[in-house]
Amino acid sequence: MESLHGVIRQLEAWWSYSLRCAQSPGCDSTWTWVTIGAVVAALIGLAVLAKMYFASGAERPRVAEGARVADAQTMSQYRVDSDKFYAGSDQADTEQRIREALAQRKAGNLP
Repeated sequence: MESLHGVIRQLEAWWSYSLRCAQSPGCDSTWTWVTIGAVVAALIGLAVLAKMYFASGAERPRVAEGARVADAQTMSQYRVDSDKFYAGSDQADTEQRIREALAQRKAGNLP
């Protein structure tokens, strides 16, 4: 809380200085620097806003791609039944084929 009071005191001191300086022609450089600072801050703000806008623009194709995907009901009609992939082979057949492949490899017939 003490640092907040310090910041407020500094802002008050700067405000009173700027009011006195506005009436004196010797402080023209101060107002020049204040103007330059305001312009730089505005340019940085515009750059940040532009990046945010273009980032959301890059998001648009991804959202459009997601909209092209079919709804859940249509997707469920075309869902793959993975049990059908292994219907033709059983465990013993697979073990036998592995043993034969290892035997051929040991014999030097396979790479």
